[in-house]
Amino acid sequence: MRKQDITFQDKLNELHLDILHPNSKGIVFVFLEGESDIRFFRKLFNLSNCKVETIPGGKFKLEECVEKLVKIYPLIIGIRDADFVHLGATIYKKENVFLTDYHDMEMILISEDEVFSSLVFEYTDLPKDKHSETRNNILFSIEQISYLKWLNEKENLEYKFDAGFQDLLSFEGLEIDFDQYFTRILSKSPNAKITDKTIILDKMRVLKATNPNQLQLCNGHDFMKAFSQYIKQDGGVKNINDEHVASSCRMTFTFNHYSRTGLYLNTKIWADKSKCVIY
Repeated sequence: MRKQDITFQDKLNELHLDILHPNSKGIVFVFLEGESDIRFFRKLFNLSNCKVETIPGGKFKLEECVEKLVKIYPLIIGIRDADFVHLGATIYKKENVFLTDYHDMEMILISEDEVFSSLVFEYTDLPKDKHSETRNNILFSIEQISYLKWLNEKENLEYKFDAGFQDLLSFEGLEIDFDQYFTRILSKSPNAKITDKTIILDKMRVLKATNPNQLQLCNGHDFMKAFSQYIKQDGGVKNINDEHVASSCRMTFTFNHYSRTGLYLNTKIWADKSKCVIY
């Protein structure tokens, strides 16, 4: 069976059998959201003591999987993207499930000056004293996308974010052509609960007034797409896409970088309490 054909129930059944097998005694099962997470975390975890697995279906299915299986086997953790959780007032409480420090793993990569500078040096001739400004400019350019996604999650507006946006970005004005972008979103969202752009912009202004941390607000995949577009426009590199950028970041990010994150600390504390070794 192809990976893309494996359902959540298929994976749950498979893991249930694996966990109960005698050879799995003492092994820590680490559940992740996606294939890119697998490529990233397999170099961080001790694979002699851990099995790192992807759970199909997204973050809520990952949470469900951990909740079901931890009842029969305690050495299970899940790692999921925080998305907008850190911007809310509610404390996240899911047994054995840990959140990324920022919006997602990609934003953790981007937040590291050394990693981001390595990326900029690879694809541009910008001097190092311009790298932080470049990162901030790209974050500003995708802010409206991020506010719309946050609003969609808060109010369950049923927008589908399948439409491309890179061609609508302006790195001079540090913005997106929001009229065109919103039109594209609506064209992909037959069940959208609000179609009036004026109402949406008013609601987005309310969110903006809370002055959220951009690393919590912005989606790392959107940043990678925007950065690849920036390279094409200003760096003259044509054969580049967001996957190339993300891959470069993952390769540059080391365990030393990871050891400074809250995610590392929280999972290490869990492992010590559980008397197991995961790193």
